[in-house]
Amino acid sequence: MKRPAILILCLLLIFPACAAAKNYSPEEKFKKSFPDRSFESINPTAIKGIYEVYTGNQLFYYAPEANVLIYGNIVTKEGVSLTRESFVKKMAPKMANLPLDSALKIGDGKTVIVEFLDPDCFHCRESYKFFAQRKDVTTYVFFYPLSQLSEKKIRHILCSDRPVKTYEEVMTGKLDNNEQLNACTYAKVEETLKTHKRLAAQIGIRSTPFFYIKGRALDGFEAREFEQLLKK
Repeated sequence: MKRPAILILCLLLIFPACAAAKNYSPEEKFKKSFPDRSFESINPTAIKGIYEVYTGNQLFYYAPEANVLIYGNIVTKEGVSLTRESFVKKMAPKMANLPLDSALKIGDGKTVIVEFLDPDCFHCRESYKFFAQRKDVTTYVFFYPLSQLSEKKIRHILCSDRPVKTYEEVMTGKLDNNEQLNACTYAKVEETLKTHKRLAAQIGIRSTPFFYIKGRALDGFEAREFEQLLKK
């Protein structure tokens, strides 16, 4: 007669243990442990037990077993940052959907290039020299100032009644020692600069130059790589 009572007691002891041992997916455990953090995707990496978390403008890692977040780069023995490679690939569709109406349009070639640049960035100026020699591209320029002086030069470009010509003067260094930059405060200029900074933040851009060409996002400038890409 005591067996039913013993059985019920066993069941009551077992069920809570089963509930506690429930296997959560990495996404479920992340949401449960870090409810204030949103994400677009969580995917496994080449390292067992480590997952890549993409927030939309940032990438970091999650170890569900230890239930901790890991910030930093995963780098191969050849020195390649797998973190940066993955992040750049995720930026491509966001670059593809940028509204181009606030960008500075340069040229009228058939291949469209979107670029974020700082006018004092060395590699930005090198890329300018490269594209200035080509007639087969149209470049839409978004500005991302990395210093106060860079922002003054950007304002000088946007304040000009001939912005493309002024852009050429700035990018060729003609105004590097000119303190008479026109840093106007026109509402349209303020709104354009604000828009460019906002778009850069949404994409996750933190350095220049950054490009979108033929479906690919490209971090930095290397002439040979761009030459090959434009031939395709």
